[in-house]
Amino acid sequence: WLNEGFASWMGSKCTAHFNPDWEVWLARNIQRDPARRTGIAKEVAMEADARSTTHAIQQPVANESDANSAFDDITYRKGQSFLRMLESFLGEDVFRDGVRRYIAAHEYSNSTTVDLWNALSDASGKPVGEIAAAWTEQPGFPVVMVKRDGEKVSLSQERFTINFPNAPALQWKIPLTWFVVSENKIESRLMNDKIENLPAIAVDRVIKLNANGAGDYRVQYDDSSWKALLDALAKLNVEDRVNLLSDSWALVQANRADVSLYLELIGKLPRGHELAERDQIVNAFDYINRLLLGDPNRQQFQACARSTLRPTFNELGWEPKKNESPRDSLLRASLIVALGDLNDQEIIDGCKQRFEKFVGDPGSLAPDLRASIFLVVGQNADEATWNKFHELGLKTTSIEEKQNYYDALAAARDPKLAGKALQISLSDELPTSRALHVAGKVARYSGHPDLAWEFAKANMKALLAKTDALGANTFAPGLFVFFSEKSRADELKTYAKSNLPATSAKEVAKAVDEVEFRAEFKKRTVPQLTAWISKQQRK
Repeated sequence: WLNEGFASWMGSKCTAHFNPDWEVWLARNIQRDPARRTGIAKEVAMEADARSTTHAIQQPVANESDANSAFDDITYRKGQSFLRMLESFLGEDVFRDGVRRYIAAHEYSNSTTVDLWNALSDASGKPVGEIAAAWTEQPGFPVVMVKRDGEKVSLSQERFTINFPNAPALQWKIPLTWFVVSENKIESRLMNDKIENLPAIAVDRVIKLNANGAGDYRVQYDDSSWKALLDALAKLNVEDRVNLLSDSWALVQANRADVSLYLELIGKLPRGHELAERDQIVNAFDYINRLLLGDPNRQQFQACARSTLRPTFNELGWEPKKNESPRDSLLRASLIVALGDLNDQEIIDGCKQRFEKFVGDPGSLAPDLRASIFLVVGQNADEATWNKFHELGLKTTSIEEKQNYYDALAAARDPKLAGKALQISLSDELPTSRALHVAGKVARYSGHPDLAWEFAKANMKALLAKTDALGANTFAPGLFVFFSEKSRADELKTYAKSNLPATSAKEVAKAVDEVEFRAEFKKRTVPQLTAWISKQQRK
């Protein structure tokens, strides 16, 4: 794991140094596979690590399935996140000194993970090996609970899980960081025990744990501490605000908080258009919106979500501004897709108008908006528009343009057109490496995961002939993650027993876990959403 995790951390570290405006630690990771989510690297890893299907960073490899799972989000992204947390705790200079010692001591020779921990311990005087053991040799991560009583600040830790009710209890040595809001000083300490206290802090001071969101743990505040943080949001940097958004959304998923906790935080955020902040909200809204497919409460939620996101889009506008930040360009494109998904008719009409103009004058549409606008138009396409996308896709010699056009074809909400898109995956129109993803994109964007699955099931042999063994393991399970009915989890288990290779077992388990979680989350969250929306309407 160290090769991959360290390389991921080092690449991000260098990017953050040379291009600080890119906010690499907050940057979303775009997945080519439509069955997988986008999100901050650390958050993608933490979501996987909270489930029953997780594994330790360091794990024995006994078979092909173990080998495949050794190159996943836990290895790359949790590995990277742990190293970043360690650097934040030890200090940048000390961490760099330890790495230099490690390299110098083992140049032109083999080494082990323990050798790196020893070098970092020598440089820092801290028990790095003891810290690392829990983070790399056991699965999962902790949640730190904060309780204030006057000047006393009590901390306790336990394992954080999602849809894993009987998870084995574990304990960590947690490299904690915290600060008092409005004071420019980050404190740190090693939390060795399950229950500890911070030094006394004045009652009127607001505290925030996990400075800059660099730590690989969740934080759950008591009511008074949380309310104080909400009132101090404008004084926090974007990294800390995104950390609060991510933690509160995770607490909702884990049934540790009502969805109103997350939604009220969004309402308290200062005005602005920070990419990482709004993207986190877009991802959460997207999850809820797809979960509510076919639910009578969906329209109410969509209206509420539109009212949250639309002001930011109105500030940005349709057209790129002179000398605007690249982050604004990315956010504009992200919001167009999000608002289109949420049935914002003004956005849908605007996309259609721009596409019609583009057909006659390709230079009229900025390249960084094309994929987003095409997707929204594709979702709402009639047969003539769908055929125009198909014509453009067949004509172009650009791989990027072709992908944009075919993504639009797969997004069609009209079930007849979605069926036509699925048939393309059996043709030679797309490279074999891309053809297999058509079904996943239909499942994700069109709102017809049932059509995608029935088509795939009927044509499984022909579709799997277009991929390798690893793709064969992930294809069918990947289509199920868009369902939110528990019966679908049972269907996948039954299908897998008779039709999928044994090496797909881990991917099947992950998909089953996701479907079961979605079913439970929907049952629990819809009443909370309905109550919250009703409350907002009465204001």
